[in-house]
Amino acid sequence: MVARRLLGWDVAPTAFIGRSIISATHVTLGAGSSIGPFNVIRHLERLELGEGASIGSRNHILGVPAGDAVFRHSPRREAALVMGRYAMVTVAHEIDCSDRVEIGDYASFAGFRSQILTHSLDLVRDRFVTAPVAIGAHSAVMSGCILQNGTTVPARSVVSAGSVVTTKLTEELTFYRGNPAEAVRPLPERLKFFHREGHMGQG
Repeated sequence: MVARRLLGWDVAPTAFIGRSIISATHVTLGAGSSIGPFNVIRHLERLELGEGASIGSRNHILGVPAGDAVFRHSPRREAALVMGRYAMVTVAHEIDCSDRVEIGDYASFAGFRSQILTHSLDLVRDRFVTAPVAIGAHSAVMSGCILQNGTTVPARSVVSAGSVVTTKLTEELTFYRGNPAEAVRPLPERLKFFHREGHMGQG
């Protein structure tokens, strides 16, 4: 593969890359992982997809190069997207990787037209700041959600369509909804989504 020879990317022989724009310093694509067509992935320090992880189509995933003066108050940030085993980003999402975004094993950034923001304007100190965003293993974020910088979605939880996550959610096995997103009800541990192995729909 040209990416391995010319760019030094670590791409498994069974990984797939569609017709997308990808600009990243370090790229690791695990066995069976895939990046579909018409994605724009730019200015990342690190792009990492674990075994079977997938990025669908028409996503915009944009970082800000290290050393950029805009984020001089966040010297330890990492412009990175790290996806665990069989993690999924579906269609037409916008992911700001000014700082690290992590999507855990078997988690799904599902539906379409959601946003992850890892930077914001600190109005008190009049400066741009960044903070990572993490989506826990076996969790699902549905269509039209916004995850603000510094937030987390816990493992084995679901964020309802149209919700805005403004804090670190903490309770697993919980259904979250609203603006700001709040716990609505517990979820049964027996849900098949929380136990899936391999790609969505298998088993």
